[in-house]
Amino acid sequence: MAAKSSTDTKSKPNHNKGKFDSKKRKFDNSKPYPKKDSNSNSAATPSNKKRALKAERQSHRKHATTVRTAKEIWNELRIKTNTSDQNSKLATELYGLFEGKMMEVAMQHDASRMVQAVIQFGNKNERGETVRELCGVSGGAVQKEESKGHGTVNLAELCKIQYAHFVVLKMIKYCARDEDSVKLIVKSLRKQMTKLAVHSVGSRVVELLFATFPSKATAPLKLELYGPQYALFATSNPTPTDGKSKSSISPTLPTLASFIETNPDKLESTLTHLQTLLQKGLDKHLTGFAYFHSLLFDYVSIASPNDIRDFLTPALAEHSLHLISTRAGTKVVCECAAYGSVKDRKKMLKCFKGLYSIVVVAS
Repeated sequence: MAAKSSTDTKSKPNHNKGKFDSKKRKFDNSKPYPKKDSNSNSAATPSNKKRALKAERQSHRKHATTVRTAKEIWNELRIKTNTSDQNSKLATELYGLFEGKMMEVAMQHDASRMVQAVIQFGNKNERGETVRELCGVSGGAVQKEESKGHGTVNLAELCKIQYAHFVVLKMIKYCARDEDSVKLIVKSLRKQMTKLAVHSVGSRVVELLFATFPSKATAPLKLELYGPQYALFATSNPTPTDGKSKSSISPTLPTLASFIETNPDKLESTLTHLQTLLQKGLDKHLTGFAYFHSLLFDYVSIASPNDIRDFLTPALAEHSLHLISTRAGTKVVCECAAYGSVKDRKKMLKCFKGLYSIVVVAS
């Protein structure tokens, strides 16, 4: 019986295991439990230290109090359930805060979104004044203060800044139907296209500019991509008038091929300039942009077969899939396939491996 009882006690599980044992730990209830100082401990946490440091840094920026107030308005403006009247009212408040400070605020990464909101939700007058101020056409003392504040910063420089270039994209998108705004934007970007077209950030602005604005407005900007001599000598060639159509009276700018045909002495300098520009774009992988496809096609239209075989085909053989997304790019691929070597053609076919049916349907 004694042996049986010992086995029974061993087989029974111990349910008290893990429970608090008063004999092991004794607490003195007479001593009060120390209270935590909420202010001192909460301020010492790493997250609060980061917030305090961030707020201190932002307080040293220009227009810090204005930006802080504008953020509260912008948080209400971004609510999707707002009506159009509520959005226009909030956009008017934002415009009142940033009037005369648009350029300096647009360059700040946390405040550029608010300038975008003014362009997107503001009325026609507010939108136009914002474009005028960013293009440097604001009059009076405001323009003088701005020129002292940020020196050589203009619309072309905004296009190169990572966060500020979104403001320019909003301007192009929402001001495309306003002729005055289109003229101001085009005028502000003149003599800057060769730098913007091969810039990693500015190329996005150039792409939307050529895709959104009418071709007549952007024709002077496109001339700059062909070289300074083309923008200088190819002013405007009037089309032959027959006395009947009104459209034939207005002058039209010539294409690159027609200009080279009438000015053969400019061929070598134009080819050299285009090769330098295209090489920079290829190094930065800009083959996905439609304006770059058009630039490649213009080069192919004046280049000799040897130039296409030696310079263009080896560089574009691995990017053929991106080029066939546009008509101009497809023509460039055809020219490269016609004049390229066997090795380059194999590389081009390798890009389309497994995608032949998609390419045929898309074409």
